[in-house]
Amino acid sequence: MDSQPSQSASRRFSFDTAAMWALSVTVALGAIVLIPSASIPFLFTKVSLFALGAIVTLVLYVLARLTRGNVIVPPLPILGALWLLPLAYGLSTLFSGTDPVAALFGTQLDPDTFGFILVLAFTGTLAALIIRRPVHLRAFFKVSTIAFSIIAVIESLILVIGQFAPAVVSPATSIVGSFEDLGMVFGLGIAFSLLAARFLDLGKRTKLLLVVTGIIALIFTFLVNSTVVWVLLALVSLGLFVEAVMSRRGSAASDADLEGAELLSDDEDTAGVSSAGGASHSLGAPLVVLVVALFVLIGGSTLAGTLDNALGVNVLNVRPSWQSTLAVGGHAIAASPLFGSGPGTFGTEWLKYRDASLNSTVFWNIDFISGIGYIPTSFVTTGILGALAWLAFIGALLYFGLNALIFKTPEDVYVRFVSIATFVGALFVLALSIFSTPGPVVLIAGFVFIGIFVSTLRYAAGKREWGVIFNRSPRIGFVIVFALTLVLLGSIAAAYGVIERYVGTVELVKAGNALTAGNLDAADAAVSQATLFAPTGTAYHLESSIAQARMASVANDTTLSKTDAQTKFQAALSAAIQAALTATKVAPDDYQNWLALGDTYAAVVPLNIQGAYDNAKTAYEHAETLNPTNPTIMLTLAQLEAANKNLDAARTDLQKAISLKNDYTQAIFLLSQVEVQAGHTKDALSAAEAAAYFAPTDQNVLFQVGILRFASGDTAGAIAALASAVAANPQFANARFFLAGAYAKNADYKDALDQMNAIAALSADNEKAVASYVTALTAGKNPFPANFGTLTTASSTPLSGQ
Repeated sequence: MDSQPSQSASRRFSFDTAAMWALSVTVALGAIVLIPSASIPFLFTKVSLFALGAIVTLVLYVLARLTRGNVIVPPLPILGALWLLPLAYGLSTLFSGTDPVAALFGTQLDPDTFGFILVLAFTGTLAALIIRRPVHLRAFFKVSTIAFSIIAVIESLILVIGQFAPAVVSPATSIVGSFEDLGMVFGLGIAFSLLAARFLDLGKRTKLLLVVTGIIALIFTFLVNSTVVWVLLALVSLGLFVEAVMSRRGSAASDADLEGAELLSDDEDTAGVSSAGGASHSLGAPLVVLVVALFVLIGGSTLAGTLDNALGVNVLNVRPSWQSTLAVGGHAIAASPLFGSGPGTFGTEWLKYRDASLNSTVFWNIDFISGIGYIPTSFVTTGILGALAWLAFIGALLYFGLNALIFKTPEDVYVRFVSIATFVGALFVLALSIFSTPGPVVLIAGFVFIGIFVSTLRYAAGKREWGVIFNRSPRIGFVIVFALTLVLLGSIAAAYGVIERYVGTVELVKAGNALTAGNLDAADAAVSQATLFAPTGTAYHLESSIAQARMASVANDTTLSKTDAQTKFQAALSAAIQAALTATKVAPDDYQNWLALGDTYAAVVPLNIQGAYDNAKTAYEHAETLNPTNPTIMLTLAQLEAANKNLDAARTDLQKAISLKNDYTQAIFLLSQVEVQAGHTKDALSAAEAAAYFAPTDQNVLFQVGILRFASGDTAGAIAALASAVAANPQFANARFFLAGAYAKNADYKDALDQMNAIAALSADNEKAVASYVTALTAGKNPFPANFGTLTTASSTPLSGQ
């Protein structure tokens, strides 16, 4: 009798049920979680939650198997094909030559990493193994519906509040990831709503919920305006519209019209399509979505763009083109055909092989980390092996999925709906992954749909689940228990790794925020914790930047004695160099780390520290080999040469930078300054005027043009350029001063006096500095020396500030 309470408790608690709820809640929370803190990484929080939730679900599933003594699985072909993906990523990690830790985690468990692919595979597999019964399916979709409704409500509130208080929250804020991800999620929601309305007999409240959320989803899909999403919605709604037309029974009037006609019919097909229980065959919902989708695809983009601008949600989404992705992929595959460049390395390959003609576009300085789509990016990073894995997986899903849905549809109405909906959802996400770059929320949802679809195949006609009762077989039992125990231990290690990485990333974000705020002590403390938990190249790069900021702080601190200043400066310099060197060792393929090392040495080149110039140049040149078409690196090299008084080398580097980007104003402007130092006034003026052509409102460029024209004897041209500089910045005192000198040289004392009075009005110091000039100009005299305007006088003015 004492055992009865325990048996009752056992019936109340089940590890299987706990695992099902753990997976459902993980997916829902991962979609909606948003911690409004500057120290919390947004997407990595979601990814970490997904990873930890999958681990907890796996542990509960293993405990359920150990307590029940059995393993039950659905049909395995699709699941087996699914695991080809992590296998390909694992082999690429081992044999591509990339750093294993970087391939596993990337920066923040990025989508194109071995670790994230493992999360996808485990999540999909667990969904297939755990969500087995109709009651489980109902519970999962109930949780998913609630989560989707919460997303719709929150995003609606964000959009409304953002119109009145954009400083509080941007109207383009998305709680699921990027703004494009939001369109994908709402597109999926619309597709599922259409399928539910077609295949389920819904109550009034549920129908109302579907209508309201569907309208909200359509509005946001229109605002996001993703062509891929609209095409997929058009296909889904077209399919449902045609199916609904074919499923409607003829009316008496239509039968009368056909009286006497010889008809062709298929009784078997008619029976099949009419077996949807009490589901609705309404044409309205799919027709509305189809019309809206076609309207946008044909010509509604302009209207969508206008509405986006009006609501402040015009978010630009930029990715490489198919041509650029294939070009980069061709080089990467040629270098390593079988295993690719390695997981998470598309950004590195992009920098090596991108087309230099992109420098003429507004996206010239964007370092893309993925290609045109998620799956094409994977082809580049995992090679032929990864491409074959994706093709085999998608092929298995299509073959076995369509075969089951066409010939072996589940008889249970709800299971049939789930089977069709998850299959459509899985294909929806896979299509998005080919033509776009979905975020982690969309990808996780897609693989959960795949797992649930596989689970429904056990209910297909002629299909059966199979299992092993290992507690009745000592030999098999030992092997399975041993394997499950290893899985438990591996889960603990995986959880520790995810938590450690997450804590390190949080500390890294704190360090960056503290550095931005100028709190170097807090930044030092946070970055030390970051390198302790997650010793990444990014962390050491930031540590070097903090040390450089410390160097600048010491150099500007007038309260320190000379000895203390030297000691602290040397300590900060040593820390900056050590951190930058470590960054280049941890992530040697990241050109930013080599630039950081070069910047550290370049900062002390003016101090004539031995080896600083050579080390800086070596670091910059290594960065150039990693990113050969980036003109910024050549500009940086030129600045180093100019600081080291190597004017010929600086000129050569600047010419290379300008050849890579013809309108590179900074390089053209610096070239003019180098030519001035070299005494080539004519060449300097040509370079400065070229810079002014590309930057007609840049006050510094216009000032340089004015000075050079003045020095060349073109007083009228100097007046025009200097007047433009003053117009660009009325507080530009030095420009006003030289403009006054040019006016005075032309005996235009009135305009010269106006400029001097404007200078005097800027500050008391300036008023005192120009007092004698004002007196002379008031008396109709030229107070400027005869050689004023030459290059020897251009760098000296009596004014403070600009």
